Amino acid sequence: MLGYTKVTWYGYAGWGCLDYFVEQPGRYSFTEAFHANYHALIHRLERNFPGSEKVELDEKGRPKQRFKMSSEARKRGLGPRDAMGLLFDRDIVAFYGDPAWEARMAEGKRSYDQKLEIKDQKYTFHINPNLGEASFKPVNTNGAQRGWRPIVHFLPNRVKNIEIIEGKDLEPVITDNFILIPNPRTCDPSREYKVSFTAEKI
Repeated sequence: MLGYTKVTWYGYAGWGCLDYFVEQPGRYSFTEAFHANYHALIHRLERNFPGSEKVELDEKGRPKQRFKMSSEARKRGLGPRDAMGLLFDRDIVAFYGDPAWEARMAEGKRSYDQKLEIKDQKYTFHINPNLGEASFKPVNTNGAQRGWRPIVHFLPNRVKNIEIIEGKDLEPVITDNFILIPNPRTCDPSREYKVSFTAEKI
């Protein structure tokens, strides 16, 4: 079960879980959808409001410290309310239950496919658009903070000493156990969307 421990008003953590779990049917378990969206939330915070990951909220949901806004945040029309909303959702949303329980939607149509190939120490992540120019657009915008989520893929094993060798223009974030690629928003069907990197298994 996923839930807010206080009255929700922003919605990124709740609606985003729906975006990953329901609107990419079969790709993620419910646990994975929660974690994918949490990673998306933290990425949005750090990218648009540098240093905000260290900011704490008081009992009324107001930030105890000031935060900065990046030029990218301004371009996207984000402001202080968005920073406060993301911080609120970061701290107020909880996941209850057994995280190892396999709750998953039946396989269904998806806007894009994603696949990870591993050969020795080389990892290649492919994204294949299925809907042409509309492949990266939201499936549904009925709800607060819907759509435009990053593309997230969990690695089958933990890695270290990561070096990106292809696809840096997609601005990938590669950690020890997952890949995150910001939603490209516009899709060029003639382009190959691919990120390659080398890494050692831990």
